[in-house]
Amino acid sequence: MVLWLYTLRNLWSRRITAALTVMGLGLVVFVFLAVLMLAHGLERTMGNTGDPSNAIILRKGARTELDSHISRDHARVIATQQEIMLSPDRRPLGVSEVGFQVTLRKDVSGGYTNFALRGSALEALAVRPQVRLTQGRAWEPGTTEIMVGAQVAKQFPSAGLNQTIRFGNRDWTIVGIFEADGSGFESEVWGDAEQFMATFRRTTFSSMTVRLARPGMLDEFKGRMERDPRFSLTVKREPEYYEEKAGTLSRMIRVTGLFLTAVFSVGAILGATMTMSTAVAQRTTEIGTLRTLGFTRADILLAFLVESTGFGIVAGILGLAGASFLQSVTISTMNWDTSSELVFSFQLSSGMIGQGVLFAVLMSIVGGLVPAIQASRLEVVQALGERTA
Repeated sequence: MVLWLYTLRNLWSRRITAALTVMGLGLVVFVFLAVLMLAHGLERTMGNTGDPSNAIILRKGARTELDSHISRDHARVIATQQEIMLSPDRRPLGVSEVGFQVTLRKDVSGGYTNFALRGSALEALAVRPQVRLTQGRAWEPGTTEIMVGAQVAKQFPSAGLNQTIRFGNRDWTIVGIFEADGSGFESEVWGDAEQFMATFRRTTFSSMTVRLARPGMLDEFKGRMERDPRFSLTVKREPEYYEEKAGTLSRMIRVTGLFLTAVFSVGAILGATMTMSTAVAQRTTEIGTLRTLGFTRADILLAFLVESTGFGIVAGILGLAGASFLQSVTISTMNWDTSSELVFSFQLSSGMIGQGVLFAVLMSIVGGLVPAIQASRLEVVQALGERTA
């Protein structure tokens, strides 16, 4: 008890130095968590883009819908497969779609960016029940009406309800705005597939998405489709496909961010080491007195390590508190796998909370270990001699 009270008293007497050390460690934890939250937010956004009960069919070898093509005849054959769920009127729940990229002015300063254009059919709303209209209505088939995702409406001033945007040498009227549980669909523009194909002179679909009668039927459906000699197709569960599309950007975020965290952490550890080394130098007489009173070398080592660990715990909490505010921040960037605009937010998980605090504690222990060993190795005569010198 005496040893712990002694440690607390010394922390208070060096509160300014201790506070600076904690702030340095906390900043590193903040950066560390920000990187994890950013990558997790991207992965979660793309992972939510899709339904586990859905399967997406692409041409074999295609990485994205933009690289793929499926003929109308093949789409009709695929729709007859027994694993596909039927609607109440006994129609297969599947939708053939075509994907494009279109450049649109993002802000009044003149900046342009790409966004994803999805030519679809009204059946897509039944195939993807997470997509729901929040304003307006769905497009009328055979018209130049479109509906836009909520993030597109926020990011592009010209993409509001009842406004008109121009692409493909045609004017398109926005009649609806939809949400999709924060998924990547919210960064897309949807309209009639036949109108888009006519506008861009496309004769084949890009992909086909079907809703399975049961999620467990995927393997059987996938095996038969991929082995069928009439086709050259790849079948994936829909969330898996969209998670793969986020892979390149997610890896870049993690590698770059963790490299910066490693650089910053070296500085924070050195700061903790200098703080604890200064504490040892200023307290050699006190250490000698404690040894005289019967405290062992292990007690001294433990006391300094506890003091250093305290820095880490407080720093971890501060870094975590700062990072938690990032959840209200939205990031708009280009997805390198699709070259189109993607909007997502920082996402904090329960696992990251533990990782952040543990990271701070490890940094503080590494920074305080050498000074703690030095303190424990001080000889009583040497330590008390500092006072008489």
